[in-house]
Amino acid sequence: MAVLVSGNPGAGKSTLTAELLHRGVRAVDADEVEGLAAWTGQDGEVVGDASLPVTPELLARCSWAWSPTAVTRLAADLGRDGVLLGIAVNQWDVLDAFDTLVLLELDEETQRARVATRDPLVQQQVLAGRAGLQRRMLERGAVSLDASRPTAAVADDLLALLRRPGPRSRVEA
Repeated sequence: MAVLVSGNPGAGKSTLTAELLHRGVRAVDADEVEGLAAWTGQDGEVVGDASLPVTPELLARCSWAWSPTAVTRLAADLGRDGVLLGIAVNQWDVLDAFDTLVLLELDEETQRARVATRDPLVQQQVLAGRAGLQRRMLERGAVSLDASRPTAAVADDLLALLRRPGPRSRVEA
């Protein structure tokens, strides 16, 4: 089963994906997989894709969620040494598709600097959720990597984790 690398916006998931691909790792940025995620309403119905403009109304009534079926299929296709990097409000529902959960952990100052050019509404939402997401991932047995370090160093640590024989961590739903 594959590895799920998650973390708050600004943690470096997309940058790390590019670094891993450069090193020959089977890595996928969840934001780049068409049909994997969508804005969903509180009832779980799909409202739209990433092309929707982010507005206060959208953020108040919708969440960015993954299709459990698509994630499970992708994780199986990636195999034991494959890595899916991304974040979604319902990622907890698909943890059983992965044998390892990795948290790209970062402090508030680093996150604030990295999301400074993003939409102010998005900035506000992601900064408010940083501590909660990180706590929840650690409670579920995530391996923590310091995402405030250079991408190459984070990639080195992740590759060392991938090379470990046997169980790498325990993922709890």
